[in-house]
Amino acid sequence: MVLFPFALWHFALSGHPWHLLALYIDTVSSDFARRIELIASTRAATQLMEEMMNDYCRLVKKHSLARYSAPVRKALACIDADLAGDLSLSALAAMQNISSGYLSTLFKKEVGQTLTDYVNSRRVEQAAGMLRSGTLQVQTVAQYCGIPDVNYFTKTFKKFLSLIHI
Repeated sequence: MVLFPFALWHFALSGHPWHLLALYIDTVSSDFARRIELIASTRAATQLMEEMMNDYCRLVKKHSLARYSAPVRKALACIDADLAGDLSLSALAAMQNISSGYLSTLFKKEVGQTLTDYVNSRRVEQAAGMLRSGTLQVQTVAQYCGIPDVNYFTKTFKKFLSLIHI
């Protein structure tokens, strides 16, 4: 439970448009953490757990993808589903039978950054987590994150590194 708000906070720092959700969840989580330490009975624990689930669901519902158009929602779903896949603007547009220009404009308008920057920031965020483990080589991490060219991966990683504050 403690890792969930931290992951969302990290996600928010990458410039993702859901930054407010992450901040709200972090605030709610901190409050619940304090309250968990004060629990004196099983009944109180059950009540708090129910309250936590309700609050988290309410926040997620309030800040859901509903504000995005269908093409942007589909693009975001594809990106989240397979960061190692072909996430080029042309591929994501072709999957939806729309023009690259239309998806590009819509994505930038609704998400607040270009599709390419969004994909790269997500890939770098994933890479940072993998590199922290210290068990994988940079080349392996680059491939897992969808950037098989290690030089391009390194350049991209350095560019977005300051944005996600690793």
